[in-house]
Amino acid sequence: MPTLSRFFRSFGGGITNLLFPRVCAVCRAPMDEPSVFEICGGCVKKFPQRPAFSCEVCGVPIDGEVAEAGYSSCGRCRITKPPFDATFYGMRYDGTARELVHRFKFGKIFRLAGAVASPLCAELYGKPQAREADVVAPVPLHRKRVFERSFNQSYLIALEIGKTLSIPVHGGLLARQRATTPQFSLSAVERHKNIKGAFAVERPELAEGKTVILVDDIMTTGSTMWEAAKTLKKAGAKKVICAASARA
Repeated sequence: MPTLSRFFRSFGGGITNLLFPRVCAVCRAPMDEPSVFEICGGCVKKFPQRPAFSCEVCGVPIDGEVAEAGYSSCGRCRITKPPFDATFYGMRYDGTARELVHRFKFGKIFRLAGAVASPLCAELYGKPQAREADVVAPVPLHRKRVFERSFNQSYLIALEIGKTLSIPVHGGLLARQRATTPQFSLSAVERHKNIKGAFAVERPELAEGKTVILVDDIMTTGSTMWEAAKTLKKAGAKKVICAASARA
């Protein structure tokens, strides 16, 4: 019977692959072998390399000579300390990583949440301060945007982080008070103005005295994380750790 069972599993898998061919989530090329995250080996090899040194506060690349001189944060963070305490990310937002995030976010391929979140989860798992956090909170979308998109990609990523670190995820900790223009269409200065005052903490008891992992899919200028973290700190959060699947 075990042999017969294996036969039917193999036969069923063959029919499934025939009707629904397994393809890479990034390049759409056929894949003969199953992949946990639905990405072919070729695309994995093309993922952009992370910089050798980056700011421990905001995550931007730091020049090697600056790092060797003993500086662990960038000039901007040394001059004006952000409201968040650390930033971790899984991928550089470029090349195949960018394509993967776009397929997940704009193609609405929900099953790619694990692939998009996996490098970030691995990064956070290796950081004691992240493993010891109290709550995971996604950057919220305004209800109008949720209606248009049908899901909040940051919430799905947050769920993956919560499972990896065994930390509760509270999607309603932060709320978007007003609809804003999409940040990607604005300059750095415009982004800061656009997002100012956009968030509110609906459940202060979940933030007060806690270390919060604040999750977004992409971090570019950091304006969104800055405003959301500032709102959490005003509500009494002890620490805010920014976590982005991809960092520009």
